[in-house]
Amino acid sequence: SMAVDSRSNCRIGPKGSFEELEYGMLREMGALAKKTPVVTIVESFALEQGMALDEGLLCSQVPADIICTAERTLTVRKPLRTMKGIDWEKLGQRRLGSMRLLRLLKAAKAAAKLS
Repeated sequence: SMAVDSRSNCRIGPKGSFEELEYGMLREMGALAKKTPVVTIVESFALEQGMALDEGLLCSQVPADIICTAERTLTVRKPLRTMKGIDWEKLGQRRLGSMRLLRLLKAAKAAAKLS
C-alpha cells in the first residue's frame, strides 16, 4: 500500500493498480477464504488518521486486517467488509481482453451458472 488510514483500515493506492484484481482472482478461484487476513506494510509516515483522498488515489476494496510498520504492528479490531471476488461489471473490456486468466475465470463462472 502507498498509505493506510489507521482509523478506517482503508489501504490507499493509485487508481488502476492490480491489488484488488489479484485479490478478486484468488477469491474467485477459491484460493482465499473470507477469513484470510490481509496484511500490508507501510512506512510510519504513510500511516494516517482520517486521510483525505484526491483524484489520483482511491480506497481499496481490500482493507487491511493487519498493518505493519518498522516500529509496530497494528491489528484492526473491526475490519471493513472486503470484496467477494471480481466485480465483473466494473472490469473494463481492455483489461479483460489482455488477461487470459480473467477470461478463463469469467467463462468458468458463466458455465457454472448454466449447470
